[in-house]
Amino acid sequence: MIRNELGRMVAIAAMITLHFAIAKGAAAPSSPFMILHFRNYLPMVREFNQNDPETTPTTIPNSEASEWLKQNVPLLDCPDKSIQQIYMFRWWTYRKHIRLTPDGYIITEFLPDVGWAGKYNSIDCAAGHHIYEGRWIRNNQYLNDYSMFWFLNGGGNPRQYSFWAANAMYARYLVNGDKSFLINLLPDLIRNYEGWESSHYSPQIGLFRQTDDRDGMEVSIGGSGYRPTINSYMYGDARAISKIAFLAGQNEIERKYKEKAELLKSTVERILWNPADKFFETSPDGQNIVGVREEIGFVPWYFDLPDPEYAAAWKQLMDPEGFYAPYGPTTAERRSPRFMFSYPHDCLWNGPSWPYATSQTLTALANLLNDYPKQNVINKKDYYTLLKNYTKSQYKDGKPWIAEDLNGITGKWIVDLPRSVWYNHSTYCDLIISGLIGLRPRADDIVEVNPLLPPNTWDYFCLDGMPYHNHNLTILYDKTGEHYERGKGLMIFADGKRIASAAVLQRLTGRLPRTKENMESMNHSEGWVKYAGNPVLGGNLGTCFDISVLKDKRVFRMWFSWRPKQSIALTESKDGIHWSAPQIVLGPNPASGWEGDVNRPCVIKGPSGKYQMWYTGQADGKSWIGYAASADGIHWARQSEKPVLSAEEPWEKVAVMCPDVIWDSKTHLYRMWYSGGDQYEPNAIGYATSKDGVHWKKSHENPIFTPDPSMDWEKDRVTACQVVSYRGWYYMFYIGFRDVDHAQIGLARSKDGIHGWERYPGNPIVSPTPEGWDADACYKPYAVRDGDRWLLWYNGRHGGVEQIGLVIHNGLGIWGR
Repeated sequence: MIRNELGRMVAIAAMITLHFAIAKGAAAPSSPFMILHFRNYLPMVREFNQNDPETTPTTIPNSEASEWLKQNVPLLDCPDKSIQQIYMFRWWTYRKHIRLTPDGYIITEFLPDVGWAGKYNSIDCAAGHHIYEGRWIRNNQYLNDYSMFWFLNGGGNPRQYSFWAANAMYARYLVNGDKSFLINLLPDLIRNYEGWESSHYSPQIGLFRQTDDRDGMEVSIGGSGYRPTINSYMYGDARAISKIAFLAGQNEIERKYKEKAELLKSTVERILWNPADKFFETSPDGQNIVGVREEIGFVPWYFDLPDPEYAAAWKQLMDPEGFYAPYGPTTAERRSPRFMFSYPHDCLWNGPSWPYATSQTLTALANLLNDYPKQNVINKKDYYTLLKNYTKSQYKDGKPWIAEDLNGITGKWIVDLPRSVWYNHSTYCDLIISGLIGLRPRADDIVEVNPLLPPNTWDYFCLDGMPYHNHNLTILYDKTGEHYERGKGLMIFADGKRIASAAVLQRLTGRLPRTKENMESMNHSEGWVKYAGNPVLGGNLGTCFDISVLKDKRVFRMWFSWRPKQSIALTESKDGIHWSAPQIVLGPNPASGWEGDVNRPCVIKGPSGKYQMWYTGQADGKSWIGYAASADGIHWARQSEKPVLSAEEPWEKVAVMCPDVIWDSKTHLYRMWYSGGDQYEPNAIGYATSKDGVHWKKSHENPIFTPDPSMDWEKDRVTACQVVSYRGWYYMFYIGFRDVDHAQIGLARSKDGIHGWERYPGNPIVSPTPEGWDADACYKPYAVRDGDRWLLWYNGRHGGVEQIGLVIHNGLGIWGR
C-alpha cells in the first residue's frame, strides 16, 4: 500500500513537472502542421483571453492557452469565419476544463465547484461528449487519466447520470489506435454495464428505465420511463464491448454482448417507436407511449441503432412545427401544447435549445448520412444549415459564448449563471472534424473522408495537424488550386505525403503509411492473417466481388464480377496483391432473357487444357448458371445459349448461382457445388455432376450443406462455397450468415465432398474487422495453395462499399494439428 501510494505521488509530481515545463517553453516536438501557421490564430486567442475575467483558477491558465492550443489541437481554415472562430473558441474553452487532480487529469463540466458533482467536481453526464471531443487532442494523457478515473482508479461514479462510456472509449480508440489501453478497460466496462443492468434494466420489458433528471434532461415533456436516450446508450455500450472483446480475443464475451445489443435494438424499435408520430418516444411503463416528439428521438442514430426504414423521423428536424428554429434545434417539438411550459426550475428540457442535445443530434445526422442507404428525407444541405445555426447560437453580445441552454427562436441564453460560464456540456470540434469535413474514424489503416459540406458552398478548407493512428493528417479542399497551391480538389496527406485525392468533394479513402503498429494490428484468426494492405482490389474500380483465381506458372489470374460494368473482368498479378488494370472478358447478353448481368465466375483449366468458366446470369430478379470456354482466358465463347443449370427444386426458389467446379480425373466427371434460394443471398449449397460441363445431374440429396442453427454466426444461411481436394479430404470454404447483411467465412471438410460435412472447430476463420473496410461482411472466399502457404481472397463490405481483400495462411495444415 505504501509503495503504491508513493508511486502515485511520484507520478503526479512528474505530470505537474512535465506540464509546467511545456508551459514555460521547454523543447516542443516538431510542428504537426503542414499548411497552416499557428501565428495566424494568435489574435483570435488573445481576444478570447481578453473577454475572460478568469474568476475560476484552472490548471492551464489563459496565459498558457496559446502554447497549449499550438501543441494539442488541429487547426481549421475555411471561408466561414464564424465557424472557424467558434471551432478555435471551443478548443480554448475545453482547455479550461482540464483539471489536474491527485488522481490525474479529469475533464470538468462546470468550472466552479457545484454541490451535485462528485469527486474533484466530476460529473459523468457529459463525459461521453468530453471523450468524443477530446479524442482529437494530441496529448493522450488527459483522456487516459480521465478514462481511468471513471474505472481503474475508482474515483469517479460512472452511473450517477446516464453515460455512454464504452461507446465513447471505443470511438476514441478509432482515432488513437491504442488497443492495449482499451482492452485493459474491458473488465471495468463490463462491470459498469452489469451495474446498469442490475439497477435500471427490466427483464420483463427488455429495456432500461431512467428518470429524465438522471438523463441530464430535467423537467422534460415526455418525463421519466423507458427513454430513447438510456436505451440507445446501452445499445452503443453493448456493441462497443463486443468490439473490444473481439480485439481482446474474448469470443464468448463478443458473442454475448452482440446478442445483448441485437435484443435491445429490436425492443427499442418495437416499443419506443410510435408509428403514428413516426418517431422514437418515451414509454412510461413499457406498454404505452407518451405521444410527444422530443429531440431525444434522434439519439438512436448516434449509435446506428435503427434500421433504414425508420429514417422518416428525420422529417421533423427541419420542420418549424417540429424541431427547427433559427438558433435550434429545440428539445421538444414546437407544435406540442406543452412546448416551453412554465415551471420553477433553472434547467428545463421542455423546448429550449441545449448544446448537449444539439451535439447528439448532429452526430446522429452525420451517421445517417454516412452509414445508411441514401434517403430523401434529409441531406447534406440540411446538416450544414443546422451546423450554421448551432454556430451562431454560441455568441452573446457579438462575442463567442457558451452557457447551458438558450431560446432556439430568439437566440437569447436562458440559463446563463456564474456557474454556466464556459460550460463544457457538448461537442463542436468533433462535429466539424468527423461531420462537416468528414474524417470518419476507423480501426484499420484506411483514412476515410466524406465531407458533408454541400457542393459549391466553400471554395477551400483545410484541417491541419490531425493526430490519427500515430500519424499527422492534413485534409484540404481547393477548388481552383490557387488557395493552398497544392493542386485542385480534395486531398488527404499523412505525415506530409499525399495518400489520396479527388477532383471534387466526395467520399475519399487513402492508406496510412506502414508502421510497426499497423502490422501488429492485423486481424489474426486460426492462422489466417489479413494482409495489412487490404483491400487489394476495388476502390476507384467500384464494386468488385466474387472472384476466381488460377496460378498460371508464376502469374495469378483473377476473374471477378465488376458491378459497374455488369460484366466479368480479368486482372493479373505476380504476388496476389498488386493487380493489373482489369479488362472485361465476358459481358452481359440482355437479348438472351437471362444474362442482363453476368457475375460470380468459376474458372478452371479442364482436361483438354482449355479454360472453362461457369458463371451466373441474372435478369428479372432471378439467377441461372451459364457456361463458356476459352483458349487464353481472355476471349470467351458461350457453350450454350440456354442456362446449363436453372432453379427447379423448391429449395432453390428463384436462384441458382455461385458455381464452383472441379474436374475429377478418377470419375471423369465435372463436379459442381452451387448455391440456391433467394436472389439477394441464396440459402444453402447443392451439388451436381456432368460429363461435358453442359448437361448436369443434380444430387437427389440436395441441399447437401445447410445452416447450423446452433452457430450464431451462420444460423441464417450458408452459401457461395469453394471446394478444394487436398490430402484425402474435400475442404469447403463457405460463407455463413448471421443475418442477410452480416457474414463471415468458415471451413468444413468431407471425405467425398457430399456427405458427413465436419465443421472446423475454430470457425469462423475470417471475420469482419470492427469499423474496418470489411466491417459488415466477409464473404465469397477463394483459396489457392502457393508453395508452403495458402492465399485466400474474399469479398469485404462496409456499408454499400464492396471490395476484395487477401488473407494469408503460412503453412499447409489448415485443419490444425
